[in-house]
Order: sequence, then C-alpha cells, then structure tokens
Amino acid sequence: SLHWSLTQFTPASMEVQPRNVHERAFAVSVLMFAMTVFSSFVSSITASMTQLRNMHAIFDKNLSLLRRYLRAHSISAQLSIRILRYSEYKLSLRKQEIQESDVNLLRILSAPLRMDLVHETLEPVL
Repeated sequence: SLHWSLTQFTPASMEVQPRNVHERAFAVSVLMFAMTVFSSFVSSITASMTQLRNMHAIFDKNLSLLRRYLRAHSISAQLSIRILRYSEYKLSLRKQEIQESDVNLLRILSAPLRMDLVHETLEPVL
C-alpha cells in the first residue's frame, strides 16, 4: 500500500489498478487530495519568496538612491565607499531590531498600558 500511495504522487507506474467503483473513487480522491496539498505547498513557497523579494527590493532601492545621490554630487570614491558601508551596516542593524513603530498593535494600547510598557522598556537604562 505504501508503494501504491507513492505512485499516486509521482509519475511512476504500478501494476495494481482499481478493479471496482469504490477503489476507483478512492484512487481519484487520493489524487485530488494530493493535487490540493501540492498546489497549496507551491503557493505558500511562492508567497514567501515574493515577500522576501519585496523586502530586499526596498533595501536595494534605498542604496541605489544613495549611490545616485553620491554620484550626482561628485562625492569622492573613498568617501562614497565609507558612506555606503556605514549605511548598509545601519540598515542591517535596523532590520535585526524591532522598533516600537514597527509594531502596529502598540498604537491601540490605552495610555496607562503604554506608560507601563515605556517604563519597563526603559527600566534597564534608568
């Protein structure tokens, strides 16, 4: 039965075939289920890749604008490289840290809850 189920998901062949209506209905339902699961899996991977590409595109756009600015204002190559490296470093740090402005749900907190949150967030500094 394991061999039969694997042949349903791959283009492999097998000598066992449905012999009556019930077996044929089961085989068709297994194939439909497999198609649904596989298409959901591919869709999930595609959505994740698109989201990653969009996030990276914003990063690339910011650096591209900075490069164009540096070229347009005839900034020396040495200073341009220093500025670009520092900018990449700061952007990578910003990506690692979660800022308060990045968390949309914090905006709906009541004033007392927000004050408690600010207090506990800044307490190690104080």
